[in-house]
Amino acid sequence: MQSDASMNVETKRWLESLNDRQREAVLAGAGPVLVVAGPGTGKTKTLTVRLAYLLAERHVAPEALLAMTFTTRAAREMRERLERLIGSQADRVFLGTFHSFCFQLLKAEGHRLDLPPDFGVADRRDQITIMQRALRRLGQPDTRTATQRKLHEVIAFRNRQANIEPPVDDTGLAEIAEAYQRQLRKCDLLDFDELLFLGVRLLEGFADVRESLRQRYAHVLVDEYQDVDPVQQQLLGFLAGDRSRLWVVGDGDQAIYAFRGVESEHVLGFEQHFPNGRVITLDQSYRFTPQIAAAASQVIRQNALRRPLTLNTANASGVPVHVVSFPDEQAEAAWIVRQIEERVGGTSHYQQYKGKVTDTVSRREQSFRDVAVLCRLHALTKPLQEALRNSGIPHRVVGEARFFDKSIVKDVLAYLRVMHNPHDDSSFAHVLNRPPRGIGGQTQAALEAEAEQHGLSLYDALRRSVVLSSSQMRAVKSMITLLEEAQRKTEEKSLSQFIAYVADVTGLRQWRIDQDPRHENDLLLLRSIAAKYDEVNTATALEQFLEEATLAVEVDDYDASIDAVSLMTIHAAKGLEFSEVMLCGVEEGSLPRENADLEEERRLFYVALTRAKERVWLLHCRSRFLFGGRHDREPSRFLQEFDDSLKDTTVMPDRPRRSKPEAEQLSLLG
Repeated sequence: MQSDASMNVETKRWLESLNDRQREAVLAGAGPVLVVAGPGTGKTKTLTVRLAYLLAERHVAPEALLAMTFTTRAAREMRERLERLIGSQADRVFLGTFHSFCFQLLKAEGHRLDLPPDFGVADRRDQITIMQRALRRLGQPDTRTATQRKLHEVIAFRNRQANIEPPVDDTGLAEIAEAYQRQLRKCDLLDFDELLFLGVRLLEGFADVRESLRQRYAHVLVDEYQDVDPVQQQLLGFLAGDRSRLWVVGDGDQAIYAFRGVESEHVLGFEQHFPNGRVITLDQSYRFTPQIAAAASQVIRQNALRRPLTLNTANASGVPVHVVSFPDEQAEAAWIVRQIEERVGGTSHYQQYKGKVTDTVSRREQSFRDVAVLCRLHALTKPLQEALRNSGIPHRVVGEARFFDKSIVKDVLAYLRVMHNPHDDSSFAHVLNRPPRGIGGQTQAALEAEAEQHGLSLYDALRRSVVLSSSQMRAVKSMITLLEEAQRKTEEKSLSQFIAYVADVTGLRQWRIDQDPRHENDLLLLRSIAAKYDEVNTATALEQFLEEATLAVEVDDYDASIDAVSLMTIHAAKGLEFSEVMLCGVEEGSLPRENADLEEERRLFYVALTRAKERVWLLHCRSRFLFGGRHDREPSRFLQEFDDSLKDTTVMPDRPRRSKPEAEQLSLLG
């Protein structure tokens, strides 16, 4: 370990801002090193100071550092922090997601796997369209529901095949997977999961590529290590070699992605996997009150498969955890709205709507962005969404639909993808009749069949098609001319200007705004996201922007600067924090879910609790309408797993029942 005397002043200042355990993790020598970091213990700060220390004191070249995480949002936050510490050197460090790393690797070396140099990545819309074609070729049902089901089954099938499990004997799925793969390649596309599979295949099959990367990266750092799946574990093995360069941070108590094939065994068994490995535990949390820390620790202690970790905090004492019982989901929604109005302030529209005007809505203790309503499933928030709309309280549903899935955004991205790769059939099919050009579904299906018959892309097939009428052919030729002219404009405009130009020249902007004026705001936001690439050559910027749009996951849409109440699932809230958290549906059957792994469900509850900094409300209903029926509900067992001294329980009374008319009153009608 380096002595303090030989360190520069800046490094000493960074290290002085850390506690003893964080400092030990930053200064750790050769690995492998596992940093077990409980919620709010400063794992991101520790990781970024570790990177800065390696650069400043170990004199590691920026290009020799590889730091990977799971969301673009987390990577962006790390990069911003690193820039504040070391300035422009941060731009030369690879700080990104596993998928973005594999994307760049396959762009550089994918020719070894016979990938086209300009391959794109299929988004969810592309995947569904391509699976429909594959099912149609096989004579199988291709309704949207059937397609989505088969897509899910094929992805799970491929994951099992890739995860070094015994071969799965399922000829039917194998045939569908192969047909789906052929259709992807016909469009010069990979899908999201293939990026990882093919990245691993490349490193496994080509020793020179593998050794080149090992020579390049002296240190491999991983955030959220508990979320690494078996394929990502293989990738890390190929990159880290003897693992001495591996430094990872994670928390098995926050492993909540078993449904994706992720288990936390690699965190639990770290010393067994790496006998020379070192484990450092961060348990001092700076996020929440002692009451929240104690409640969360008592609950998670019930799990058997975990590393011992009890959260500590020096923060000031706060209020108890609030447990509230409601007669039904309508009462729950009304109560949440009143709490937000009283704590944040607002117009009290909801109370006027319910005939209960009050003068108590002026306290403004918080901003709307400080409040989050979490749930196990989005379906639990439907009554609340309606109540919030009626109240006029600003809110957003995070993770339910990506920004990049909005109508005008999907349209513009499809045009950009076609300009980048005219043989992307999925994108070409999307733009063919947007705006309308008189080419209906039957004509488009005939075109696709014609292209398939001649082994052509849609773009090439259109030039020689015999299924189009003369007016349709004129419209299509006009569109192709327009696309080719637009391609020539790429060097004349910045990317954000080019997006505006494409939206206007194709007629998309006016067509969508005529349908709904709110599309204008979506287009402006798309341009603002693209503006960060405006200093880059537009052709290069276009490729980088399409990569970002495709690789973004739902939770990347969260923007902390927007002053609105956040509604999101517990999975989407992971990695975030809020002053006040309300957790809905803390009921048997919802949290924990029926027949689910109890320890995983308890980890979900733990993650939800530890998103709150000051106050947390745990809400449950005695009756709830869900999935088409009304059901009696019992409070979650998790509510009994922490001391009564840490909680404050309120039971809201049942709604008064209407009394039935007496028989003699009814007889008046006789």
